Amino acid sequence: MNMRRVVMTATILACVLGLAACGDNDKGSGGPAGGASGSSAAQGDSAGNGKTGTPLAGVDPCTLLKPADVPQLDQDDLAQPTMQAIPGKPTCSGYDFAVEINDGGADVHDMEFHSSRAKALSDIGGHKAVLTQTTTGSAKDCAVSLDVTTQEYVRVTVTAGDNPAQMCDIAKKAAEVVAGRLSS
Repeated sequence: MNMRRVVMTATILACVLGLAACGDNDKGSGGPAGGASGSSAAQGDSAGNGKTGTPLAGVDPCTLLKPADVPQLDQDDLAQPTMQAIPGKPTCSGYDFAVEINDGGADVHDMEFHSSRAKALSDIGGHKAVLTQTTTGSAKDCAVSLDVTTQEYVRVTVTAGDNPAQMCDIAKKAAEVVAGRLSS
């Protein structure tokens, strides 16, 4: 069981470091990358809502999702979610899920929502959403990212389930819970 948590944490850390390496245009950029504007209908939705800034600054991601909110997540009381204070990317890691608040700037936001790996989903709770699946060695995960502003998003990553489709269904359910808490 601990090995699965180590693999999940390593996968999340690898994704975070990869995004950080590409996101040198930090918080001061103020808007979407110049060349990407209007590159897709999803980009138009984000740019058109006019939301900027970091309304989730200081929010503990562990308040956005509890294992009990989604019965398919591990319910072991010994594996309580814990906060990892990564600058610009506070992350709450549970046994088989993680919730990350990403404030990496407009370039990182654009990469998350418009990469070739991102599959557009219907809006979740009024937030533009994309799904990505990742395989690192034998570890697989499914993540749903929710747009908050042009610079900030929340990513819900799930490693639960016996197959990728099941993981993604669980990730979507978890993202619905997070979206509801973002709105309240």
